[in-house]
Amino acid sequence: MQFIDKFLGFIAENTLFTRNESILLAVSGGKDSVLMAHLFAEAGFNFGIAHCNFQLRGLASDLDEAFVKDLANQLKVDFYSTRFPTEQYAKENHISIQMAARDLRYQWLEEIRKQHRCAYVAVAHHQTDSVETVLLNLSRGTGIAGLSGISPKRDKLIRPLLAFTGKEIEDEMSKKFIAFREDSSNSSTKYKRNSIRLEILPILRKINPDLEKTFLANSKRFKAVESFLEKSIEEMRPKIFIEAPDNEFRISIARLQDLSPLDLWLYELFKPYGFTEAVLSDLRRDWNSGSGKQFFSSSHQLVIDRDELILRPIEKEIYKPESIEKLPKIVNWYSKRYKIYSANNEGLVFKDFIQVADFDKMHMPLQIRSWQEGDRFKPLGMKGHKKLSDYFISLKTPLTKKHQVPVITDSDKSIIAVLPLRIDDRFKITAKTKKVIIFEELNDE
Repeated sequence: MQFIDKFLGFIAENTLFTRNESILLAVSGGKDSVLMAHLFAEAGFNFGIAHCNFQLRGLASDLDEAFVKDLANQLKVDFYSTRFPTEQYAKENHISIQMAARDLRYQWLEEIRKQHRCAYVAVAHHQTDSVETVLLNLSRGTGIAGLSGISPKRDKLIRPLLAFTGKEIEDEMSKKFIAFREDSSNSSTKYKRNSIRLEILPILRKINPDLEKTFLANSKRFKAVESFLEKSIEEMRPKIFIEAPDNEFRISIARLQDLSPLDLWLYELFKPYGFTEAVLSDLRRDWNSGSGKQFFSSSHQLVIDRDELILRPIEKEIYKPESIEKLPKIVNWYSKRYKIYSANNEGLVFKDFIQVADFDKMHMPLQIRSWQEGDRFKPLGMKGHKKLSDYFISLKTPLTKKHQVPVITDSDKSIIAVLPLRIDDRFKITAKTKKVIIFEELNDE
């Protein structure tokens, strides 16, 4: 089979794009991306060429850019280029140079794709790159997805050279005497991928000369397993993750514990919420040790609440204690608004959403805050003091909502009220009360 035929067959087999679509090619000047450009031209596809100058190799980077521009002129296609302050970006974002270059590259390519109405961005990864990716993932630790290598198509990104091995591309370039630019950093083993390419793959090829072919077959098997697993997970998740108000889920610990193999189920069920295996291992260790323990990902929080887990997004806004110096005062507290004011205790008729206390039994200024560990108060009508945390439990207040309940204290740090739940018995109104303080929950509807 001719090289071009294999190229076209791979595109058709994987439904990468159609002939009437315009494709943006990411071309560095290296042999892989240069061959991709020549193949697109030979096939008569509609395409443009985009080049990123990361300014990491001085004059060599500029010569790469000039070479790719000449290539675009030779092939008579549109050329787009940009230059990045890559080292500065890496430093400012506390990431590696390689990660910085990758982020900058894909962000810019997507902008150019949209700007010029291209259907896809094509990059020149090949089968050997896919083998290297699998080995890198294995060395770092990976789930099933990391074993399937590089995908031919993901969102608006396509990889038509996955039809070939790196050796096949090299041979084709030599056969056709196609010029390209060699990146000197490719020969340095300080980069992990290069180390795999230059040191590990030669050893593996002694064991299996058809390494890429074997990995490609394995990749298809792992993709099938991944697809089966994803379907099973998506069918199971709504049976266990029970939706609750405020974007929360309540999850039965007992139902989780019945799953087998448990580690795999936990990892896949909670993967969309960013929880790592280490955090989930801590959760398994502690989920029978009582309520209150919390576990975090970058975006979500898991809280043990008796025999359940509560999964919720991490709140971006945390309310700080607020002093109430003068009355009347309107206070915004999470999703609620309260009006706090005083009045003479003569013929008052109290409406709904109101708590009332004896003004003269407390000392200004007041403070509105979230509950704190160790808070105690004497709920109206009850004998003795009670821990506020126990009071919340008796009312079945979700652990993730406790901090949203406003606690009113006076200058002596005594709890006057827990809104809108209960006044402290020590501040209740009596026949002797002359002046009251009123806590009214406002309804803006």
